[in-house]
Order: sequence, then structure tokens, then C-alpha cells
Amino acid sequence: MLRFKFYVLLALAASGVHAEEDPFADLKKGHPKEVGAVAERIAVCNHFAGEEPYDAERRQEIADAMKKYRCGRLDKDEAGLRKRYKDNPGVLEALQKAHDW
Repeated sequence: MLRFKFYVLLALAASGVHAEEDPFADLKKGHPKEVGAVAERIAVCNHFAGEEPYDAERRQEIADAMKKYRCGRLDKDEAGLRKRYKDNPGVLEALQKAHDW
């Protein structure tokens, strides 16, 4: 059931729904667009990194999502934002919350 809810939220985020319907809106609110985008990627990549590739189809879904959200370069992107916004505790908090999302 939890997986189903996540996929519904992910589908809403990917479909470009209005901000009030965006499951990641709290992570993005009041922050530069680039911060919100990376925060969303952190949440999504962490989810898919923990998924079990129980068959070939699921393995491909996970690989496709990891590629789409550029999970392989996420650490570098996040580090750049943390450096750029090191004096902005709100941004740093949003990035940390994304890891816990």
C-alpha cells in the first residue's frame, strides 16, 4: 500500500500538477527553483535506491527512474547547492528533509 501511495505521488509530480497538489511542495516552498528540483530528486532517488529489483521488469523500472532523475550525479549536485547556500539554513534544512521524506 505504501508503494502504491508513493507511485501516485510520483505520478502527480511528474505530470506537472499544480503546486498545491505537488507532493514535494513543502520541500520546494520558498526556495530557489534549483533547490526544489534537487530536493525532489533526493527524495525520488532515495526511494528507488531502496527498491528491490525482484524481476527484470522491475529492475528496468528502477534503472529508468535512476537515469531520469540523474541519481548518479545527485551527490555532486547537492554538494554544489550546499556550498552555494551554506549561509541559508532554510535551504540546508530543505535538502536534509528531502533525505528523510
